[in-house]
Formats: sequence, C-alpha cells, structure tokens
Amino acid sequence: MEAWWDHEIIDRPVISYYVPKKGSVPLGYIDALNDDWYLAQHSDEISESLKNFEERALHTYFGAEAIPSFMPNYGPGVLAAVFGIEPKYDSKTVWYHQPTKPEDIIELLENVKLNQSNRWYTRLLKVTEIASKLAGKNYQISIVDIGGVLDILSSFLGPTNILLTMKRQPEIIDRCREIILEKILFLFDKLQSIIDRHCEGCNTWLNVWNKKRWNPVQCDFIAMLNPKWFKRFVLPDIKTHIERLDYAIYHMDGPYQLPYLDDFLKISELTGIEWVPGAGEPGQGAPEWMHLYKKIQKAGKNIVIDTTPEKVPYIYRELDPRGLFVRTYYRSSRFAEYMLPSFLGGEEGRIVHEAVDWVKSKGKNYMNNAEFQLFLEMNDLNVDKRLKKELLQSVNNMFKEWSIF
Repeated sequence: MEAWWDHEIIDRPVISYYVPKKGSVPLGYIDALNDDWYLAQHSDEISESLKNFEERALHTYFGAEAIPSFMPNYGPGVLAAVFGIEPKYDSKTVWYHQPTKPEDIIELLENVKLNQSNRWYTRLLKVTEIASKLAGKNYQISIVDIGGVLDILSSFLGPTNILLTMKRQPEIIDRCREIILEKILFLFDKLQSIIDRHCEGCNTWLNVWNKKRWNPVQCDFIAMLNPKWFKRFVLPDIKTHIERLDYAIYHMDGPYQLPYLDDFLKISELTGIEWVPGAGEPGQGAPEWMHLYKKIQKAGKNIVIDTTPEKVPYIYRELDPRGLFVRTYYRSSRFAEYMLPSFLGGEEGRIVHEAVDWVKSKGKNYMNNAEFQLFLEMNDLNVDKRLKKELLQSVNNMFKEWSIF
C-alpha cells in the first residue's frame, strides 16, 4: 500500500476483495465494510456499534489489500452537526438541514468553538478514542466523513441562497469558506491524532489505508456551478485542503463534475481520483469509462474503483496496474478462484467469458440454466450446484451491465 500511494508497484498489482467465510451468509456487495447505521440512530453507543462490526468482520475473509476498518458512521458531512445542526436519520442516510439567512450565517459559524462545551465535537473525540482503544492493532479506525466546504454550507443556506449570495455578496461566502475549511482541518487533525495513539496508519470512509495522513477531498456542490464560479469559490479550498495532507484523493461524484477533471489533474499535490458515475450511468470500471481512467493515469494520478467481480480482470488488462486500486466482493471462495485475476492465482472469469461468447454466437443476450448446463457439458466442465448458480448470474450480469455486449 505504501508503494501504491507513491504510484509504484512491487511484485504484483494492488487489489482489495472480500469473501464470506465458509458457512457464513453472504452479506452483499462490500457490506463487510459498511457500518449498519447503528451510530446514526444511537449516537453514543460506540461499543455496540463496534460489536456489530466485529461480528460481520469475523464472518468475512479480507483478501489481498483489504484491511478491516471501522468508521464511526454519522452520515456524510458530520461537521454540520459540530456547527449545531441536529442530524436526522432516515432510510440508511443522515440529513443535515437548518435553514439560515445569509445575513446570519457568518455570526452562526464564528460563534461555534471546537472545545469541550461543543456537544458534537466532544462526542466525535470520545467515540474515536473508545473505538481506537478497542481496535488497537486488530483493525483500523477510520476518520468520520467530515464533509466538503460548500456541501456543509449548503446544509445551512441551501443551494439557491448560496448561488444568490455568490452573486450579490461574495464576501459572505468567502468568510464562510474560510471558517469551515479551518474547522475541517482542525477536526481531522484532532481525530487522527487520537487514532495514531492506538492504531497504525490513517484510513477514511473511502477505506484505502495509508501509513501517513490522507483524506478524500470533495465538493458535490460544484454540480451547480459554472466554470468561473468553480475556480472562484471551490478550487482554492480544494488546493489548500490537499496541501495540508500527505496524500489526497478527490471524490469526483457524478457526471456534472466531469467538466472540472482537467482542473483536478493539474493539481500536482493531488494523489488520485475516485470517479463515481452516479445513478443511471454505467458503473465504476465499465468500458465506457476506460478513456477517462486512462486520461487520469496519463496525468500520473492514482485511481480507486469499486466494481463487480466480472469487471475486475478486464480492468487490470486495460489499465496500468501502477496506482490502480480495485475493490470488489465475491459471493464465495470458490467463486473467487474462478474470477480473481491471474496475478492472484485466479482464472480471470474464463468460464464466464467463454459462456458469454457462446451465448452471443447464438444471437442471444441471456442464458438460462439449461443452456449453461449444456455449455458446461460441451466443454467437459464440472462445477457444483451453488457455484453454477453464481457463475450463471455473472454471465447474465455481463449482458445486463456491459454495453460492449
């Protein structure tokens, strides 16, 4: 992982994968990483939340560079709670919303002190301390999802008021940005210093371990900005944030951020990019995004990709393995053997890809059980019943998710 952060490679590419242990019920795609939103509903019950995590982890095999890591999950942008917004949990997410007038926002933010009298600040310190002590060297504790500058400001002003204030009174936005970024950096340092006393290294909600300090940098709000305002109100904060870290990955979320990719790639201190296409778009690692990934790599940046098992071998064939971090989830250890890349001793999904080609030759884009059984018999392949179901599902996933088919 140290080599990966420095865009180097040792004996094989980096990869992170998860498999339910034998006899365990499959948790679903990468659920071994995810908190059960217990803390979001019971804010101080860190011991119970850790107990839930450890139970899931005990039933999970962490493969290659998959490092067990627990993140106290209060939803994205928890700094808004430190500024006084009471979080509202609903349907596996947390909402931060407190309508505030532009003329009142600076005083509100300035009056917030990060000290022992701040309920949410002390809660985050306490929870991180307890979690880090319990985790020790057994697993990692990740920094909470602190949030991005304008995303946190939007929790108070809302998008419309932010845009109007940018136009009419930009000095208000500038002062708010200054206050929020200062608190982001301060909170990060405080929390990571606690983790440093008990655990090894630094991790975040993106779950990519580093020996040194790093954090995802983000601003979902730029989807609402034109290029001029992006450069005026967002880019300087992103650069400042990155400069305060040893390493940084930009979380580029959704197609509306694509126009700013060149700006991100020009930031010399930025280590890498995680591209999340968004709802309704082809998923991470899809062929449609290969030109994008190659552009990022050409600029010397690392890439983080969460994807499905079928795409993993394809991604490693198409992209430079230096700086490439791919994470996936296999439904069983036997299934993993068939689907893992060859550099880990896997078969790279050979059966699945050959079955796809066989179905395509018949002019079809779906395979049923009888057809798959015939394919296996024709090729003298024997697989057990459970594995056959998993492989067939992967065949049809390729037709469903991949436009090249």
